[in-house]
Amino acid sequence: MATLGIDIGTISLKLALIGEEKERPLFEQATRQNDLFLQSNGGGALGQIGDRLLLVSNYRRIKGSPVEATRAMLEELFQAIPEEHFSGIRVTGSGARLIGEGLGATFENEFKAIALGIGALHPDVRTIFEMGGETSKFIQLDRDEPTGVVSISDYETNGDCAAGTGSFMDQQATRLLYEIEDVGDIVMGAGKAATIAGRCSVFAKSDMIHAQQKGYQPPEILKGLCDAVIRNYKGTITKGKNIEPKVVFIGGVAANKGTVQAIQQAFKLNDGEFFVPEYYAWMGAIGAALLEAENGNGRVQTAVSLSNATGAGTDFPTTAPLSLEKVTLL
Repeated sequence: MATLGIDIGTISLKLALIGEEKERPLFEQATRQNDLFLQSNGGGALGQIGDRLLLVSNYRRIKGSPVEATRAMLEELFQAIPEEHFSGIRVTGSGARLIGEGLGATFENEFKAIALGIGALHPDVRTIFEMGGETSKFIQLDRDEPTGVVSISDYETNGDCAAGTGSFMDQQATRLLYEIEDVGDIVMGAGKAATIAGRCSVFAKSDMIHAQQKGYQPPEILKGLCDAVIRNYKGTITKGKNIEPKVVFIGGVAANKGTVQAIQQAFKLNDGEFFVPEYYAWMGAIGAALLEAENGNGRVQTAVSLSNATGAGTDFPTTAPLSLEKVTLL
């Protein structure tokens, strides 16, 4: 039977399905009938992890509604592959606990899920750079050669400041009237970069406005923003860390060619030491699905109730609704 991993971030939602070879006809039929699934660089949707099949969803933005986005995507998935074909679900990501309770799914730590996903697909990787919508991470991997078991030897993540995150870059691209998906190609055509502060998002925004007033073109400002975000990442997250090749860059920001170029230059990594994998945004979901396949409790049917997902947050303290009963309107 198949297992399902769900990565619920602040910006996006990703699914990963892990199945056995006997599920190949089912998976292939699902990809022909539904455009939910990502087509790989080779032209097909089905991938492989060892002797297991891999199928991932397209990258989908949650638009501030993680519960509704998750329900909608799962409804599409279960139309293509019925629930009875799944033995378990595991969730990870910043919004996973809330959704996981509603789905009756196991929650998995993001670091562990990412490490397992990378270790399974790219066993030669020793260092992971990850930049998502809300968090940025550094993960150092260690592999036990006799057993092949991957473990985390060192890690670091950002604090509460928005500087150095994908959501800040998204916001600033929108302010300059660009789609964030187009920023990478725009930056690659910029001749020079405006000088932008990277330590604080407030200062960075001010510098971008000043650069506009000085006559810098939007591509030059966006290139300066990419450079600033990477300087912040290097100075606050990887400071003093051992950057051991091979290095992989993952997370939604890895789709931005400008940040890819900036991070490669900042850490002086050549093409043989650094790369962006095909499943750059799906490693957490893939790792969660693999962990469910390896550590599931022998469930024979997925405990999924999409109708309960909306009630997952009812334990949070709330106040009574405001009333106009004792208010005098002027």
